[in-house]
Amino acid sequence: MIQITLRLSASLLSILEDANNPKNETIFLQVEKGTTIKQILLKEKISPLLVPLISIDNKKQTVSTLLETDETITLIGPLAGG
Repeated sequence: MIQITLRLSASLLSILEDANNPKNETIFLQVEKGTTIKQILLKEKISPLLVPLISIDNKKQTVSTLLETDETITLIGPLAGG
């Protein structure tokens, strides 16, 4: 098992709260080695479509990234602006 820390952005937290799926800003999980980020999102009931930017150590990742070691994953929801 590996330790995963999810850090959710304010925009993602706001969307999840509006969808009656409130989450904490930081979530701690233990998963099997080889688990994908998509599997973690689905387990936590977070649609991968709501997370256009995923990073580990400030490096962009995809939902298909395999996790082999303890990691902190930052999930950034959609942003708007003008």
